[in-house]
Amino acid sequence: MLITIEYPVTTSFTITIERDSLPEDATELLESVTREELSNAPMNVHEIEWGHIKEAWRSANEEEVCFFDEQNDLIEFN
Repeated sequence: MLITIEYPVTTSFTITIERDSLPEDATELLESVTREELSNAPMNVHEIEWGHIKEAWRSANEEEVCFFDEQNDLIEFN
């Protein structure tokens, strides 16, 4: 029986935005980023690397991981 395991993997991305001045703190800057900027700003999505995969495997738990059978049907455990 072949079983496919789907692990959630976290990576990161960078965007470049423009502001007239630097906000007072990091929270203010983060809160100033708009949905439009996220959609339209130049973005660099970092590739998934071995460290990301290793961390996903190490921290995997049954609530976050999906299991599929050979027909790509979800396997549910009791």
